[in-house]
Amino acid sequence: MVQELLVEEIECGEKFAREFGESFLVDAAFWLYPTDSDRWHLYLASKDIVDGDRLEAYREVHRLMGTRRFPWLDVTHIKVREASDPLAVKVIEIRDQKPAPIPTRYNGTSIAGLEIEGSYIYPPLAAPSSAS
Repeated sequence: MVQELLVEEIECGEKFAREFGESFLVDAAFWLYPTDSDRWHLYLASKDIVDGDRLEAYREVHRLMGTRRFPWLDVTHIKVREASDPLAVKVIEIRDQKPAPIPTRYNGTSIAGLEIEGSYIYPPLAAPSSAS
């Protein structure tokens, strides 16, 4: 049986996505519990990640985790993807079909061919504001 995400985990994931968004535009942020996994994973999809090169994005993930401001996350829970990744494209499509101001549970059993036990999809994150 899948352990539900705690409210604290959902809030911490959103905070992490927003801070990650200061370096990489976050086109989609979502939690998935893949059927073949034993845990939830926080996915961050960005158009700033190109040609499958996620090294800089993962460096930013590690930098942020090193700040110790995210007690409900573990670096192994975080996955970064290109916004053009089929999983990210489908999540954005699902999110945009029924926009909500809060993270929303998606009750499907698969997304883009990935069998899942559960998911939470964040609403679009506001673009970082530039200093005036």
